[in-house]
Amino acid sequence: MNFIKRLGFYMGGFAIGLVFLVFFLSGKRAQCNWFPEDRVIADINKKNSVRFSPEFRELLANKEIDTTSVIMILKYGDVDFSKSNTDTIPCNRYYINGRQELAKTALIVTNCDRYVRVENLVIEKD
Repeated sequence: MNFIKRLGFYMGGFAIGLVFLVFFLSGKRAQCNWFPEDRVIADINKKNSVRFSPEFRELLANKEIDTTSVIMILKYGDVDFSKSNTDTIPCNRYYINGRQELAKTALIVTNCDRYVRVENLVIEKD
């Protein structure tokens, strides 16, 4: 069998495989989180319960930050591992920076097994 026939069979099988992958994986939200920052953000967003500390509730009442900004930081933020404490036993504490218009805003978050607790707000000044 010459090279052209082998290449044709390979490409035919490859095309059939791609069609099966598209068919079976089209409705699923399959994603791969390879980096530690992505894993932390995915784990935080997987939790059903987000709790606020009393200090943070006071900040919400004074309208220093709103819940939409908190959700945006928790969903799309950047984890700063140099300022985080990942060695605590029941719950790890993470320092999560906001992106774009919330770039100077950060949250200190405690990530436990069943819930996420927003501890404090950090606003960086120029």
